[in-house]
Amino acid sequence: MKKFIKICMVTAGIMIFAACGQAANGGGAATPPAAGGDTDAPAAATDAAEAGTGYINLHGMNLTLEPVELMLWLPYEDWADAMIEAFTAMHPNVIINFQEMGYTEGRGAMALDGPAGLGADIFAFPHDQFAFAMADGLIEPIPEGLQAHLESQLISTAIGTTLHNGRMHTVPFQVENIALFYNRDLWGNTPPATWEEVLEFSQGWNDPANNQWTMTWEAGVGFHNFIWLTAGGMELFGPDNDDFRNIGFDSPGAALGLEYYLRMRQLFDIPMADINWNTGEERFRLGEIPLTITGPWAIHETLQNGVNFGVTRFPTIEGRQPYAFSGVMQVAVSSYSLNKPWAYAFAEFMVSPEGATILYEYRHMMTTRIDVELIPGLSDDPYLLGIAEQSPFTIPMPTIPEVSFMWTPLDELFQFVWDGDLTIAESQERAMETYRTLLTVAGIDTDF
Repeated sequence: MKKFIKICMVTAGIMIFAACGQAANGGGAATPPAAGGDTDAPAAATDAAEAGTGYINLHGMNLTLEPVELMLWLPYEDWADAMIEAFTAMHPNVIINFQEMGYTEGRGAMALDGPAGLGADIFAFPHDQFAFAMADGLIEPIPEGLQAHLESQLISTAIGTTLHNGRMHTVPFQVENIALFYNRDLWGNTPPATWEEVLEFSQGWNDPANNQWTMTWEAGVGFHNFIWLTAGGMELFGPDNDDFRNIGFDSPGAALGLEYYLRMRQLFDIPMADINWNTGEERFRLGEIPLTITGPWAIHETLQNGVNFGVTRFPTIEGRQPYAFSGVMQVAVSSYSLNKPWAYAFAEFMVSPEGATILYEYRHMMTTRIDVELIPGLSDDPYLLGIAEQSPFTIPMPTIPEVSFMWTPLDELFQFVWDGDLTIAESQERAMETYRTLLTVAGIDTDF
């Protein structure tokens, strides 16, 4: 479903209605400007009203006060509406059209629509799609002045996911990782410290005849199960997370991690074919099970359902601390935008204290800002603080292009051992074969 919002606001002394009519005839994304075009315009006056230039200056970018029109692609209509309303209240010359677009869909849609002049000026995607957005020519270096400002405002690990040759190409606005969610009414107020404790609890709690389990989760999805591999000591893509020849599926650490994973079937003993979102974490959101593995996206609905729950880091297993993937959501300005300065201004607003507050209020998500104390309620939010307990024990999802070939074999690594279709060694071998096959089809050398 698409919804388009056009906002034209009136401020004292400015005839906006006529201006909005003019803006409706232009703007939006189109073909790239001619070579040599510079979106980081020369610095002019910092106070347009005093200088009478018709521009305002933002971190070295000159922003025209003439009506401009932008297309924004984001998920979650209520959040996007609030962002648009707040931004246009400050900048009434900007008309923002909104189309609802999922994070994982935006980059692919831009690759098709951008060259045709039908795409967005501003769109968002997870950081593991960064390399593909670069390769497709969808994004360009952001202005140096804006980069300097953002580097002083945002956490360095988030900035690191946006860099190519030292230049930022996107603005990281949200950071997230999974953690352990526990139902206080079913488990208790003190979260488990070890997985051994959870396994012991399950012996008195599980009731297979009534489909009652200690913990359910997306047990066939590698993203959620990666914690077992890290507990086993596996390194993904080598020690620096960037060597596609060293994916690690066939390592002793992966074998040990799969042993840990298979122990967890005691918590949730149903066939892989019957495991899905409804039989997994959704049962926790409904208050039916004591534990689950999920992320901050589950907080809002679980609260709405009235579940009394807490969030904490993953328990240790045999004294080993599991590490989870961390992800960063990024907002980008399209290479095809005709209004890059204002598009960058909106991206910067998304990580301002006001933009971060809207993100927290509407999506209950963690900002990438350093100064979280500026976000009302965030610094003492028990749920996000629980997510943050796991954050030091995370590994950023890789950004190398070959990461796209990782997910299918990562899923398979777990799926075939759960029901005993393959042994651990056979599952490791199959995952490596699948990975090499995907690389070969893509024309990538697999001589390793």
